[in-house]
Amino acid sequence: MPSESHSFSSPAPQALTALAVACFIFFGLLTGRIGQDSRLAVACWLFGGFICQFVAAIMELKDKNHTGGNVMLLFSSFFMLVTALISMAEFICHANGIHFAMASDPYGWLVLAIALTLFTPAYLVGSPVFFVALLFADATLWFLVALKFQAVLPPPTAALGAAYCVLIVGLLGIYLATANMLNTAFKQTILPVGKPLVAVGTNGVFEANARLSKETVS
Repeated sequence: MPSESHSFSSPAPQALTALAVACFIFFGLLTGRIGQDSRLAVACWLFGGFICQFVAAIMELKDKNHTGGNVMLLFSSFFMLVTALISMAEFICHANGIHFAMASDPYGWLVLAIALTLFTPAYLVGSPVFFVALLFADATLWFLVALKFQAVLPPPTAALGAAYCVLIVGLLGIYLATANMLNTAFKQTILPVGKPLVAVGTNGVFEANARLSKETVS
């Protein structure tokens, strides 16, 4: 999400920081460090993340960033907003002795896992650091699917796998946010984010050598 492509300044740092906040909170939930009694606080933090990522998504879509805008909107809507609403509902229902069924949860996570995994190759034309972060996000979702369906892996193993994958996503999010902020401020590469693994030419034919200069890309 380069700042030069925006009519406003790039929303990348705040969106990536919001992603990191959510990832660290998910790590706490999956490892048991954050208990059920903190669900309302979790919802509040995720609502904040939703605002950051929703704003970023709209700006990306406005500036014709098809891949980034759609994926960011997906993240803001489901990983942030829906998770926040579910956390709030769980807290309220538990406090009032109301049964809160979650039968739809595994199927929703399954669709998100499939969709994000299929979208991931589109990020080969961007930063390889972000691409790696997305691979770990994919892994997180598949571990969550196994956990929600209680299939393939024992629940403790699935929870631990999801926890550490999402923690890595959060750490990479902080790195990317910092790189964007510092590289933009100093107008030079302070923290490298790498060159695309796949370069796409103007005629739509891509070549898998991103180290080539623009002159050699047809």
